[in-house]
Amino acid sequence: MVGDQLITKDQRAKLLARLHRHLFWCGERIPDEVEIEGKKIQLHEITWKLINKPKLTEEDREHIDHCIVALRKKAKSCENYLERTDMTLDQAKEVFDRTAGLLRAIMDLKDLEELSGPERMKKYQEEAEKCKLKDAKSWMNFIAELEE
Repeated sequence: MVGDQLITKDQRAKLLARLHRHLFWCGERIPDEVEIEGKKIQLHEITWKLINKPKLTEEDREHIDHCIVALRKKAKSCENYLERTDMTLDQAKEVFDRTAGLLRAIMDLKDLEELSGPERMKKYQEEAEKCKLKDAKSWMNFIAELEE
């Protein structure tokens, strides 16, 4: 069965390369929940609340900085796992999606510090629209490449 076969070096390389492309995170969903330093946090909910907040407090900014550092470590760990562990293509896609979601959260959190509330929401909506089409095309191409 194809689903039970281990991922090839070429397939692994394509997944890893995709994580490092410009706008790789388009269409990726921020994980609902993630464990950071032994605590489960509602990452998607927290990020959404911060995006919609009109003005960030100094405490918000410190929390964002801490999250970015912790999420980078977690994303790097996931990427290393994807790079070094034998797994099926389905398992690899799962790890890829999780890693891309973490990287998406990092990008969104970094943007929070730079823009005011209304500007953040406008930028978020514009990027979501751009990403929808790019994501659909990218996955279709990726699936076609994997089937070759």
